[in-house]
Amino acid sequence: MRKFKRAAVAAASVLAFSGLSIGAAQAAELPSMFTPGDPATDCFTQETQRGVDQGAGHHVTIVHCERDPQNPGTMLVFYRP
Repeated sequence: MRKFKRAAVAAASVLAFSGLSIGAAQAAELPSMFTPGDPATDCFTQETQRGVDQGAGHHVTIVHCERDPQNPGTMLVFYRP
């Protein structure tokens, strides 16, 4: 039973990491822009949505946000046009 549990945990971990890498690869192909904020708390807020819409010139769908390592307090927002 322990071997089965270990195998299940290992398989779940592999799937989780592969899913993260697929998501990052897909996000890299999307248009993006820098905005102020923290990706953990500000990514899907109305204020961020308004700013990205205004920057793009039309309504967009925010997909993913990442922290900008060069500028604290700034995030990179990936969106779908």
